Amino acid sequence: MRILFLKKILGLILLSLFLSTNLFAGVTTAYKKGKGPLKVTKNTADNLEFFFSGGKKGVYAEKQDIPWKPGLIAISVDGVHNFFFRHPLTVSEVDDKSYGATAIMECKKKSGQECFLFANGYKIVWDNGSNKKKRKLKKRDIKAGKTIALLTELGFYDGSSTSTDSVTPKIIKKKKVKKNISSKRSIAVSWDGYEDLILGTVGLESDEGQTIMNLQLPNGDSCEGIYLIQRDGKGTWQIACSNNMGAAGTLEWDNEGGVTGKGRDHKDKKVKFIVSKQT
Repeated sequence: MRILFLKKILGLILLSLFLSTNLFAGVTTAYKKGKGPLKVTKNTADNLEFFFSGGKKGVYAEKQDIPWKPGLIAISVDGVHNFFFRHPLTVSEVDDKSYGATAIMECKKKSGQECFLFANGYKIVWDNGSNKKKRKLKKRDIKAGKTIALLTELGFYDGSSTSTDSVTPKIIKKKKVKKNISSKRSIAVSWDGYEDLILGTVGLESDEGQTIMNLQLPNGDSCEGIYLIQRDGKGTWQIACSNNMGAAGTLEWDNEGGVTGKGRDHKDKKVKFIVSKQT
């Protein structure tokens, strides 16, 4: 009887440990799910299509060197701002980071407003009273380019540009400096665990201030990510790598186009970078 009792206790402990473990960047949490009416702006709707499609559909679609799928995305209560984590197609590492809380925190920093979790993977967890089953998006519909139509059907998007679109994040004095951006610029990254600087390139800024980052790690792995600059010259960044690692953090932009960023990777190691100034 004593041995049987001990086996039951051990089984309960193992089950508890299993249930409390979150896979990196996307398998989590009931933390602060959105509830109630929400109308997203056109820019946010376009970002949602980019997010759900793994970057392959919508106005921001582009070739993805490192395939990924939706992880977690948080949206501000006014529907203007968002912050999301991508999820690698394969996960070999497990950690206990609260990515839901991080996404909400970064969204709140960008917007200055309350933010809540909108989706976990393909499932919209923001409860606006719409059909719960329909809020679990199907991959075939996303692949067919129906994401915006589904958001409209579910009541999250009304198909128009609202007045809140006017405060969509923009680069400082963007109209004046954009003409000077004619080619890719270099980025140098200091990443704890790597002895040498990691070099790469950043692409052209989009109309929404998003910039693509590409890095080549010393061991042959590669990383791809984006950074987003707001009106005040501050912003956020995130990257995902082919070795299932990734990192995220904050950055600052100066009037000459130089960018400095800092943050941490999924193992809590420090990451810093500098982007060359515009010429």
